[in-house]
Amino acid sequence: MNTYAIVLGGGSGARMGAGMNKVLLPLRGVPAIVRAIAPFTGLCAGIVLVAREGEGDTMRQMLTRYGLNGAVLAVVPGGADRQASVAAGLNALPADAEGVMVHDGARALVTVEIIRRAIESMEKYGSGVASVPVTDTVKRADRQGNVQETLDRDTLFAMQTPQAFRVTELRQAHAEAERDGFRGTDDASLLEHAGLPVHLCEGGRENIKLTTAIDLSLAEAILSAREEA
Repeated sequence: MNTYAIVLGGGSGARMGAGMNKVLLPLRGVPAIVRAIAPFTGLCAGIVLVAREGEGDTMRQMLTRYGLNGAVLAVVPGGADRQASVAAGLNALPADAEGVMVHDGARALVTVEIIRRAIESMEKYGSGVASVPVTDTVKRADRQGNVQETLDRDTLFAMQTPQAFRVTELRQAHAEAERDGFRGTDDASLLEHAGLPVHLCEGGRENIKLTTAIDLSLAEAILSAREEA
């Protein structure tokens, strides 16, 4: 199956006080977006990088500097939100694309093993969404903070990326979401909205998303431990 990757490179960095796109921040000297892209290069037919408006040239220069411009087939501008940005990536896929992985550029610690599991799940079940079991006790509360119930932790999973799908089904899900005015927080939720099955696969505890300043410190520590192993 011809499988491609869409890597989302937009991010304000506001919640970590970075003053710039967080995926451009260095992690042990290498930009986060480069670390997010690199593991995909040997596992898919090509990559589409979705950049924030006005940052396309910066991304292309970075790809050239780190030798990734051969693996990245296109750099395209994103949309007003994540969903629109994925749609832009889908529109840039080659005609022979059968499978697609959507990955957040802010998940810079993704591993080859996680990507392989997503691909294998997609090829076997039609989709492969990286996830990890929830370990905390989770309670549902109303908007005033009053607890309504304690949820069964054994059935709860935290979603990660990559999320792998058949191209035809992801395009169908995006089209139906657009038609219905539905905005989802990840692509799996769009398939759910369209009534299409979603299959989870094993993610990783180290596959964190860079959101706050403490995440940068944690990512640096994880990378340091990997390099010393």
